[in-house]
Amino acid sequence: MQKKYDLYKKKYEIYDSLFSENNMDGILSIAENSLNNPIFILDTSYHIITRSALAKAENSSIETHNGENYLLFDTIGLMKKNKCIDTIYNTDNSFFHYSDQNLIFCSIRVNNVSVGYIGVLQSKREFKEEDLELTNVLSKVLSIQLPKENLFLSNSGLDEEYYLIDLLINNIDNINYIKNRLLYINFTLNKNLILLSIPFKQKYKDYRHNFGLKELIKRLKNIFGNCIFTYYKEMIVFLISNDNTDVINASIKEKLLEFLKLNNLKCGTSIVFNNLLDIKDFFYQSIYALDLSSHVKIDSNLIYFEDYMEYYLFHICQNTNNDLHKINLSTLVHPWINNLNKFDNENNTELFLTLKTYFENNRNANDASSKLKIHRSTFFYRFHKIQSLLGISLDNSNNLFKLELSFKISNYIKLMNNNI
Repeated sequence: MQKKYDLYKKKYEIYDSLFSENNMDGILSIAENSLNNPIFILDTSYHIITRSALAKAENSSIETHNGENYLLFDTIGLMKKNKCIDTIYNTDNSFFHYSDQNLIFCSIRVNNVSVGYIGVLQSKREFKEEDLELTNVLSKVLSIQLPKENLFLSNSGLDEEYYLIDLLINNIDNINYIKNRLLYINFTLNKNLILLSIPFKQKYKDYRHNFGLKELIKRLKNIFGNCIFTYYKEMIVFLISNDNTDVINASIKEKLLEFLKLNNLKCGTSIVFNNLLDIKDFFYQSIYALDLSSHVKIDSNLIYFEDYMEYYLFHICQNTNNDLHKINLSTLVHPWINNLNKFDNENNTELFLTLKTYFENNRNANDASSKLKIHRSTFFYRFHKIQSLLGISLDNSNNLFKLELSFKISNYIKLMNNNI
């Protein structure tokens, strides 16, 4: 009888902590007093959102990166191998998991969507059967408290959301670390990337009931193929990756435009990029594409930042409040320039120098040939090679402007670095 009373008292204290404490630290402190073991709260990307006092001293399976705590890759791999993750998300109740370390796991559900889970580590004392009941109670309490504190940035229940949101809001300084983390979701990180942002205000905070948003995302994923998404700053944000220089090819563009028109949506796109370390700048490129097209009253459903690059520079100069996110100048260099440099390095050619000299000589082929000390026919051979490689026409004044602006930005960066 006393045992039942003690269990009831512990359950009551955890339930009551929702009102008596009304904060995560307080709730976990009371739960830890009952469980007498470290408690970890994780999202679906294995990011440790918060942990109890005892858990803060347990770091054997944890790594810290840019101030954020994550499970070690080896631990994640072991959990997947043992199908532990599947069990977490396929059951409503807590369960024991005995492996290299003994743990209790329990999913945290918000409106029947799993947004994360609890991990209790057997450390201070051995587990008891009643610990499962206490963990179930803690799960219910956290399903109410977590949305209050916005610790989970979205609640679709799709783990890929947390990976992309992590890239967008946290500072990244190790590309290999990011690549390793992305191995655990259904997304292939190829050499070319692009970010798309689609303004969409949710009618419901609960993703489960927001059928419109769910359907939009489902259909867009079918159009893009290899991609991950998140909902951030009232935008549906997609990161798309493939090996083609033209990430959004003609077929994808046609389907996307039709979809955007049918749903009365607009989409801002960044320049194609290769380095995930710069992802924040490319996200803001997609945002500025939308803003700038609105300012200059261009009515289009699909808006490319590269078409408004000079407007962005003018916009930054005019802004006196210093409240805009300033994009790193290096990310404004068009990928065409990077492609030329890469081709030259791999093939021992001088296409970059040829085009640069052409611009420096007022786009005059004869003068450029003389400066390069090559025959005029050799110059035109290189000129046509550049067009073929980049898949563009150099008779197009808009293409020439993009290239020339990129050369000037590159030159400016070089001059500034030399003066440091």
